[in-house]
Amino acid sequence: MFNTAHTLRLAAKDNGAEMNSRILAVILVLTLGWVLGSAACASYLPPTIVPAVQSPALESFRTALQTYVDQTQPFRKDAAAKGDAVPNQTSANGADEAVRLRQRTLAEAIQTTVRPTAQQGDVLSPTVADLIRRQLATAFGGPKADLIRDGLKDQNEGLQAESIALTINRTVAVPRVPPVLLETLPQLPQQVEFAFSGRTLILRDVDADTLVDFMLQAFPDSPPAGDVPALSPAAVSDGSDPLFALPGIPGSTRFALIGDSGSGDWAQQAVANAMLRYFTTARRFSFVLMLGDNLYHDDYQSEFSVPYQGLLERGVLFYAALGNHDRELQQHYKPFHMTDRLYYAFTEGNARFVVLNSNKPGDDAQREWLDGAFGHTGTKWRISFFHHPLYSSGQHAQQSRESIRPALEPALVRNRVDVVFSGHDHLYERIAPQQGIRYFVSGGGGRNLYDFHKSAFDEAGSSEHHFMVVEIAGDQMFFEAITPPGRTLDCGVLSRTADAAAKPQDSTTLEWQDACRAATAWRTLRLTGQ
Repeated sequence: MFNTAHTLRLAAKDNGAEMNSRILAVILVLTLGWVLGSAACASYLPPTIVPAVQSPALESFRTALQTYVDQTQPFRKDAAAKGDAVPNQTSANGADEAVRLRQRTLAEAIQTTVRPTAQQGDVLSPTVADLIRRQLATAFGGPKADLIRDGLKDQNEGLQAESIALTINRTVAVPRVPPVLLETLPQLPQQVEFAFSGRTLILRDVDADTLVDFMLQAFPDSPPAGDVPALSPAAVSDGSDPLFALPGIPGSTRFALIGDSGSGDWAQQAVANAMLRYFTTARRFSFVLMLGDNLYHDDYQSEFSVPYQGLLERGVLFYAALGNHDRELQQHYKPFHMTDRLYYAFTEGNARFVVLNSNKPGDDAQREWLDGAFGHTGTKWRISFFHHPLYSSGQHAQQSRESIRPALEPALVRNRVDVVFSGHDHLYERIAPQQGIRYFVSGGGGRNLYDFHKSAFDEAGSSEHHFMVVEIAGDQMFFEAITPPGRTLDCGVLSRTADAAAKPQDSTTLEWQDACRAATAWRTLRLTGQ
């Protein structure tokens, strides 16, 4: 850049004032392009402003958080740059190493440079801790007490409930606080999150994965231990059924969906194998939406790159939302295409996709962002996906009804969303329109299954491993849910507008719907015992 500008300046000197002004304009354009290009290539870093607190007594907590964020921000930029410099991040090894290097670099800087002498109580002071304990005690004694305990138990899945030894600034792998309990706690900046171990409330750095501070005996009683996942029923059969394909309309947008997939066991592999079989023998799709709980054990290879190797090798992209068992470091894993963000948006074909972080459904900044995320969508489909469902008939039905739905539904309705896809409950569910929005729950990607108990709002549902495929053609959306043996669990067509629904259907759609009814006839036969 310097050599180019130097040459242009010499030319301007030889050709007079008019030439000089032209050359200076060229230099300005080149410089601006270089700056913007450099900015575009840099990692996204979240805003550093700590949310305001409602109680004046928590102002010291906000100040301490702001100091922590400001002190660590230069080191976050350095860690992000080192992570981005790792070569070949389109490969499993390169992408994995980039995330690990970013985490290690920031953790080391915090431990040795930013706060080497940090002690318990530096951020969560005794006064702040006492106030939060009182707020938690009120919550545990309130109408949502059972929901809070169930949420903590769910976060503890496969873990012991007892507290572990904790040390400030050290890496710690503990579950995050469930959304229902975040309603009681002060909002945090994206750089940190609340977690817990036993009765201890923990403040953790999400990028360094280190312990910032903690307060003992925060909860009035110990959260129950999480259930150890049982082995799922056989996800495969001796044979495979013929696959029912999407119509394959020219110019359409086709994608697949999986939720709660990151088990790393044979059930996940069975679903992944079925997805590859569908891609190669029935109908190709361009990308996959991941509905959260992508990596239960933080294993990028065994829980992602190995099961989906066949699709990755064929150029299929994956877009991830984070689940309650995921770590926020996943936002930096390049094959998940989260662009270093906990919530983000992208456009594919005739659809605008908005991805939310439902681990923090009450986050004011996220909901404010959502109000502008669809932008100038026009006649494109408005689709949102995230982990926790608003409507569910599975194990987390109460959480959906009392925590997630009140926090997110007004914003989704306000933004005229057409379809929402979620996971979290390990089953399949299609919900009747709710305030103009269609909802699907697709959490059968590999983890142990939950029982399905049909609700009044359900149109279809089943407790089976599965994946979904969707095709968008104009104002029509064709969908299928498919089991590992290849059976069509559910299928149908949605219309984006009432006008589109009122139009006579073309022959392609009519023929596909007839085939859909035939492909799902086995469900009726099974229910009637024939």
